[in-house]
This record gives sequence, structure tokens and C-alpha cells, in this order.
Amino acid sequence: MSLSWWCPVTFRRQSVQLFFSIYKHKSSIDYTKFPKLDEKDIEEQFIKGHGPGGSNVNKSINCVLLKHIPTGIVVKCHESRLLQENQKIARERLLSKLDEHYNGDMSVTAQKKRIEKRKQIACDSKNEKLRQLKKQFIESNKLEK
Repeated sequence: MSLSWWCPVTFRRQSVQLFFSIYKHKSSIDYTKFPKLDEKDIEEQFIKGHGPGGSNVNKSINCVLLKHIPTGIVVKCHESRLLQENQKIARERLLSKLDEHYNGDMSVTAQKKRIEKRKQIACDSKNEKLRQLKKQFIESNKLEK
């Protein structure tokens, strides 16, 4: 009976911690300057596919080329065998490149990289502290013997 009571509580505690870590991560990123795509600013072309995937890829038109006319940024996508998936992926990549072009250091990807770098530095310093403590502990044990 205690096991059935403990499992939901543990799961809930973990899910709450996960929620707060995601919320904290998302709240520190500024999405206000993220660009919006206008269909009139995009030139879309469909190209025959190439590479592995069988005759379906080589015969069908499933590669997408998007060009943003005002900036001249071009994105080509041939990740999937399906045209609709490639269109979706290409639009996401174009948005990401436009964000980097317009916002530079304040783009969403740059902000995420900064957050990850801060986390890595904090983790490295914590590990270094633990290494030093372990080294001191080993040295103190050697002196006692």
C-alpha cells in the first residue's frame, strides 16, 4: 500500500520540477522580436529529390527551396520524402535564419546558446569544486595513515 502511495507522489514531484525548469528556461528568452513570415515575401520552388530513398525520391518533386525576397535568404530542404514535411521544416529554418539576420545577438538561438553556456560553466565549476574536495579528502586520509 505504501508503494502505490509513494509512486504517484514521486512522479508528481518530478513532473513539477520538470515544469519549473522548462518554465524558467522559456521565461528568460525574449520571443517578442521573432519575425513573422508574409506569404507575399516568400518565393517557393519545388525541385526533384535526390539521394537515398529509392525511386520515389528520385522521380517525385519533394525538395523545397524557399527564398525570402526582401533579404535574399535562401533555404533548401530535402530532409523527408514528403513534400509537406519538407515545406514545414524549410519554413522553420527560414524563420530561424531571419531571426538571426534581423536580431543578431538577441535572436532566440543566440539566447539559448548563452543560457546553455551559463549552465555549462556552472556545472564545470561545481565539478571542479567536487574534484578539489575529493583531492583534499584523499590527502587528509593519507596523512592519518
